[in-house]
Amino acid sequence: MARKRRRSRLEIVIDILETVKAECKPPTRIATEANLAYDRMVKILEALVARGLVRENAGTFCISAEGLKLLESYSQWKWLLDLLGV
Repeated sequence: MARKRRRSRLEIVIDILETVKAECKPPTRIATEANLAYDRMVKILEALVARGLVRENAGTFCISAEGLKLLESYSQWKWLLDLLGV
């Protein structure tokens, strides 16, 4: 059985942002949906809040306008890189 490759930190950040894109969610739900260990997810989530990509709202976490911009930019770059075969 082939072993899955590890996700980069950027891919993990994108997974977290995608998880909270549609609606605000509590941390345990984010960890489950992003397929991350809770303690690792908390550290990354704290960094995302500090950088203004995610905001906390009464115990749940929501994507910010800046987070949405990052997702859009990432999507465009990923499309271009995939197109070029990079």
